[in-house]
Amino acid sequence: MVKLFFRFLRYYFTAKTRYNVHSPFVFDFVENVLEDDRWFYAFSEIEVLRRHMLADKRVIPITDFGAGSQVSKSKERTIASLAKYSGHQPFVNQLLFRLVQHYKPKKMLELGTSLGISTAYQSAAAMNACLVTVEGDPNVAHLAAQHFKLMELKNVGLLEGRFEELLPEALAELGSLDYVFVDGNHRKEPTLQYFRDCLSHAHENSIFVFDDIHWSAGMEAAWQEIKQHPQVTLTIDLFFFGVVFFRKEFLKKEHFTLIPWAWKPWGVGVGDFLGR
Repeated sequence: MVKLFFRFLRYYFTAKTRYNVHSPFVFDFVENVLEDDRWFYAFSEIEVLRRHMLADKRVIPITDFGAGSQVSKSKERTIASLAKYSGHQPFVNQLLFRLVQHYKPKKMLELGTSLGISTAYQSAAAMNACLVTVEGDPNVAHLAAQHFKLMELKNVGLLEGRFEELLPEALAELGSLDYVFVDGNHRKEPTLQYFRDCLSHAHENSIFVFDDIHWSAGMEAAWQEIKQHPQVTLTIDLFFFGVVFFRKEFLKKEHFTLIPWAWKPWGVGVGDFLGR
């Protein structure tokens, strides 16, 4: 956790705010995803469900096929602990919601369902889309399925099993990929393999999102390799996750590290503020 803190400090002091972005496409991203502070109806419903999970002291066995948790190495966890440490905070989930809502993907893939909170946010942002989500742990997947049923998420298909085994099935079901959220395993080589597998189903307007790109040295190395891939034309580092674009309109590869303006108001120069 100490290393993660120092990685955040490095991100913080290198990140740019809305006042330092001159690319029209990225400025649109900043205004409609990063800086959008509207509250949507789905947020309250999902957070009520999260509060129920945080109060659930039932203990379930855990099977982790990835890098594991930085909080607990136990083979058993309470549902409350999973909800607290394995799920994203509301701010991060709301970013995912706004990302999906703004770009309106139709065919979506998520690797790493967990209890389904992030899935619910992304699903609610694109009710007319098809979202296939994959969870490796059978007990966690069972709980996620219950949550999806409770929230009446009709556009979510849940697959239970190892990513390596089920990814071909998910890709065959979706055909092409408008949006991918990789939120599982958290190791360099598997993350790069998921990227390569999904890349064969991507198109110019696809969006890939990689969770926890600063979680470890291995994940940071994977992120750097993804950024340098020839098909990648633009990336955005938001610390909590990284966003990858493949648009051919960007003739020169660019990489941005962005932070909400409210987190770094002192980063605004007088010239930037006046639009000079």
